[in-house]
Amino acid sequence: MRPNLFLLAAPRAGSTQLAHWLASHPDIGIPPVKEPNFFSSHEFCPRLVAREGLNDIDPEGALPPRHPAQFAVFRRAQDYARLYRGLHMRWRLDASTSYLACPEAPNRIAASLPRARALCLTRDPVERALSHYRLALRTGRTRRPLTEELADELAGRTPLAARFLLRPSDQAAGLARVATAFPGRHLALRFEELIADPRPQLDRIAAFLDIDPAGFDLDVRARNAGVAPRFAGLNHLLHRTGLRTPLRRALPPALKPALKRLVFTRHAAAIDPADRAALERLL
Repeated sequence: MRPNLFLLAAPRAGSTQLAHWLASHPDIGIPPVKEPNFFSSHEFCPRLVAREGLNDIDPEGALPPRHPAQFAVFRRAQDYARLYRGLHMRWRLDASTSYLACPEAPNRIAASLPRARALCLTRDPVERALSHYRLALRTGRTRRPLTEELADELAGRTPLAARFLLRPSDQAAGLARVATAFPGRHLALRFEELIADPRPQLDRIAAFLDIDPAGFDLDVRARNAGVAPRFAGLNHLLHRTGLRTPLRRALPPALKPALKRLVFTRHAAAIDPADRAALERLL
């Protein structure tokens, strides 16, 4: 089997929660890796992937993994196809958040899978970028002020796949590419509407996919909320040394919730008003 449903969402726009709701429907299957990034893999330099520990699993290794994974860069078609073995549902999902910002991805998907359909999920660009910056602080990806990250991205000093502020927030360009690649086969959704009242949006998705709207389980919740690190220096060290991903893989799933409560606080990192204003001027 091959994927035939794509969730082209901006990062930090609720794609993980929506993917959980989609997977709760008996007519929709999700592979063991939510974001395989196959159609945007050319944007991910192998050295960057290795240095940043982006692969939650080895894309060329044994599948399925012991536990569901969030992100990996699948470069070989045979490995990507293996992800979908055993998924016999009517709709089979790829929810890679890199596709919306990637100029080539929508056309590549449409050329390879001409009958596929696309769901687009977007968010207020400023709030999306701030959420992504808080995530970068939480994971240890950065400890720098927001304005320094913006300056590097504007100057082109940040590698393409590592640009997490401005590029993913340019969602209008991505939506236009999807509309061209999937004429009559795409549905646009808004994060704010989905989170405020999910049922009407899931009803729209059900009508778009011709499935029973009662099949979605709204009680399914994703654990992807915004939190702040208690020990920012430790998180940054683990990220820069490449130890964060191996440690995450090695931890038993039963221990992860308790460890997260120890390492992170529920209070989101405060954003300097001047930094926010600088971001707003650019978006």
